[in-house]
Order: sequence, then structure tokens, then C-alpha cells
Amino acid sequence: MSSKNNSKELDLFLKKLGEREQFVERVPRKIIWLSGAPGAGKGTNESYIINHFKLYEKPLVASSLLNDPKMREKINRGFLLDDMTVVSSVFDGLMNPIYSPGVLVDGFPRTLGQAKSVVWLRDHFKGKHIAAYFSVVVLMLDEVESVHRQLHRGLRALQHNERVRQSGKGVVKEVRSTDLDPAIAKQRYALFMKETYVALQFLKKSLPFVEISCGGSLETVKGRVLSSISAIETYR
Repeated sequence: MSSKNNSKELDLFLKKLGEREQFVERVPRKIIWLSGAPGAGKGTNESYIINHFKLYEKPLVASSLLNDPKMREKINRGFLLDDMTVVSSVFDGLMNPIYSPGVLVDGFPRTLGQAKSVVWLRDHFKGKHIAAYFSVVVLMLDEVESVHRQLHRGLRALQHNERVRQSGKGVVKEVRSTDLDPAIAKQRYALFMKETYVALQFLKKSLPFVEISCGGSLETVKGRVLSSISAIETYR
């Protein structure tokens, strides 16, 4: 299907979704959209963001909603899924009542179409005179550090799983194929810059937005994250 047809299909989906009163009632009014370069540390830093904004204790992780085997295969090869699949999955996930206090959405949006759906949601609330609080947090790395961290993550996961197998204690971790192959790790970073980073710049025009450099020690990055999110005034 062409990108033009994909866009029309997504527009129609959003129009129909907006007509559902249940959707309007159940989607949280406070959402922090978290994105970042591969290996930038979303999982490491998300707790600071959740605590600062007083959100539900666990994030809504976009990729965890996409569990169909064919979807997982495509994701594991470092590719993006079509916008309709991802947007419908994430927006459906947002209606879970546990997120009513507010939620951190991890790994969304990744494309321009998905970014436009975030602005659509903001405008939908605004059109109904409903106060909503949105912000975008982006964690950044350069290519060399991103590839290094992806491969190091894969190595640590393999070592952990070997210890679990030998001892019979612990839980085996998922090993992403993208964390084992330097070429795929580099491809993931290139795709992030080409698709996701461009999409995020679109959001920068519409929502409170902070971009944080995540090179350096854990403590250094933590300090930058806390300082940056403290300066955000969420969309009202």
C-alpha cells in the first residue's frame, strides 16, 4: 500500500476513533512521549520521568503491544511497522484504566504519520475543551556510541542467560537480534535518524519538547535528565 493510501487510512481511523465517547473518556489527560536513539537509555531513565510527572508507575511500551510473530520478526530485523498497526495498538493501549493518572509512552511516535496522530490527539482534546498535558522527551546519542551500547547490551544479555542456564536460577532475558549484529545496529541508528528523528522535529513545533544528550556516565546523564524535565512546562 502506498504512503498516500496509508495516510488516508490513518486519517479515517482517527476520525472514527474520535467519534467514540469511550475513547475520549478513557485516554489519560497527561502523557509524556519518550523517544530516543537506540541504546540511549530509555529504560534506565524512564523512572525519573515517571516520578517527576507523577505518572502511573510503569510505562506503556509501544513495542510490547506489537506481539504478532510477523510484527516481531520485522521489528527484530530493525524495520518499522506500518502506521495504522502501531497507532491503533498504542491508542487502544492508552485506554487501559490503569493509566488514568497519566502515562509515559515509551518508543512512540517513530514516524511522521505517528507524530501527526499525537498532534491529532492533542487537538481532539482541545476541540472538546478538555485540558490535556503533553510533553516530548528525546534521548540522543551519536552513531558510534549508539552502536557500541546496542552491542554491549546484547553481550550482557547473552552472558546473563548463560549464567541462568548453568545455575538454573534467574530469568532468561530477551536477546534482540539487532543487538548482536554491528551492521543491523548501525542500520537501526540510521533508520532512527532518517524516520524517527525527523518525526520528532515535527512534534517540536507543536508540543513542549526537550532533547537530552545521553553520552557520559549514568550519574551525568541522570543529572541532565532531571534538570531538563524540570524545565518542561507541559502542554495545557
